[in-house]
Amino acid sequence: MSVVHVSEEQLHEKLEKCIAGERLLIEHEGSRFSARIQHVGLFGVKVIPETEIKNSHRTPGDVEGVTVPYEEILELEVKGVVYSRLPD
Repeated sequence: MSVVHVSEEQLHEKLEKCIAGERLLIEHEGSRFSARIQHVGLFGVKVIPETEIKNSHRTPGDVEGVTVPYEEILELEVKGVVYSRLPD
C-alpha cells in the first residue's frame, strides 16, 4: 500500500469525489479510529465507525452514522492508496 502525503485542502478535494464505503482515519477528541464513509456532505462526512460495523447484528442499512468535520479526518484510503495529512 502506498502513502501519498497531502495537505488538508487536498484531502478535502479527494473526499468530495468519494463514494460510500471508503476507509477513513479520524481523530476526534484525542482518540483515533477508522470508519467507512456513508455520505460526503458540505460541512463534513457522515461515517460509520468500523467497530460499530463489526459489532452490529442488525440488517444492512440499519446502522446510523455520525457526521465528522473535515478537519478531523487524517487519512483516506482509496484503491490501495492512502492519502494522509499526518507527518512522516
